[in-house]
Amino acid sequence: MSPSRTLPSAAQRSRSLRLLGSGVAGTLATLVLLSGCGAVPASSEGEDQVANPPVAAAEAEPIEEDSAGHTSTGSEDSEDSADSAPATSAEAEPAETTSDPAAEKTTPEPAEPQSFSGTGAEVVILEPLGEDFFFATVTHDGSRNVALWSVDENGQDLDLMVNQIGTYEGQVALNFREDPAAIRVEADGNWTIDLVPLSDAPRWDGESAYEGTGDSIVLVGDVADGLTPVTLTHDGERNFAIWAWGESYPDLIVNDIGAYDGTTLLPDGSVALQVSADGNWSIAKN
Repeated sequence: MSPSRTLPSAAQRSRSLRLLGSGVAGTLATLVLLSGCGAVPASSEGEDQVANPPVAAAEAEPIEEDSAGHTSTGSEDSEDSADSAPATSAEAEPAETTSDPAAEKTTPEPAEPQSFSGTGAEVVILEPLGEDFFFATVTHDGSRNVALWSVDENGQDLDLMVNQIGTYEGQVALNFREDPAAIRVEADGNWTIDLVPLSDAPRWDGESAYEGTGDSIVLVGDVADGLTPVTLTHDGERNFAIWAWGESYPDLIVNDIGAYDGTTLLPDGSVALQVSADGNWSIAKN
């Protein structure tokens, strides 16, 4: 089940984050060129204009008189014959309609989850992600730095998805803002990358506190309605940051180092939380 609100559509991702989409889920006008308006060109000078021939006046029919002194004309006979003749009219036949399969709209197939694994530095090429939103579950068992960059079709870095020392396991946003064509990996150990549809992410309903560990993606559709104070905690030693993704933003609602315990506002219309943490963390409505 996807949240009621959606992130922006794929056409809007390069501007700012479509949950789903959304929402995704959310939305471009198409200009239609009109041709053949049916205007009749004016005749050029010097051309002969053909006038419609005048309608000839009907000649008067002779008046006949019978023995009783009554008069009649030939038009009466024609009227009688016209009345006696059955009226005929061409009935319009219904126009046959033919369906054009090429013109029919089809629902795009959802993108399939993708999985990759390797050792050390490598570049993985992604299959097109279409209109769906994905996050990545990443693991690494090395002892030195592991870093992942999303890369566009021109080979330019888009986002630094992961940057940690040693072993790592976490969930990170993939195409919330832009569609990457590849992921560039720097590592000294074995690693895995699993792309997961955003609709399959864990969900917080706002009823009780939600607890997580490390980097996480959490759906929060319908939790924030107007002013929504939330209390956040973190017991790690390094950076603790949370971005609230919605239809036209992400909002950085907390950004601190080490242990944290504080209250802030969850933006109205938030769809998903992107959490960066190295310890245990929690979020609860006040």
